[in-house]
Amino acid sequence: MTPADTSSPEERDRLIAEALEDSEARDERYRPPSEPPKDDRWKGALALCLFILAGVVAIAPPGWVAPEPPPRVPDGARTLGARAAVFLQAQEIEAFRQRNHRLPDDLTEVSTTLPGIRYIRSNERVYQVVATDPDGRTVVFDSTEPRDERSARVHALLREIDES
Repeated sequence: MTPADTSSPEERDRLIAEALEDSEARDERYRPPSEPPKDDRWKGALALCLFILAGVVAIAPPGWVAPEPPPRVPDGARTLGARAAVFLQAQEIEAFRQRNHRLPDDLTEVSTTLPGIRYIRSNERVYQVVATDPDGRTVVFDSTEPRDERSARVHALLREIDES
């Protein structure tokens, strides 16, 4: 060994002290806390209370949790909706006839098509629009019906809509 390879006792003591300090700092940084902080203990109690409350509400829901059922739609109003849809679809077909001077081959040619409506074309001038109301009754619009009777039915339908 040469004199340059040896160190003084003071230098060795300083290096050992630095290594020990570094080791203690690393141990402190990665050491788990010995007990949870006292401020977080209320969270566990609150979570337990909420869990118990949720269980009670799920098993036996009080009246304020369960909503009221929606009001029942009167039979006349349900039929009224189907009749209105049939007349509106017939108006779309009449508008198509005015613009194109012919009846549409099917409802895809009409600008607005309502769901649940069937279109039956008998010939070049006669058609029917058919729908079924929610109660299963069939509602029919027939283009052979005289215009005065048709207008009277439409006005009566509009009055019924205004009254309901």
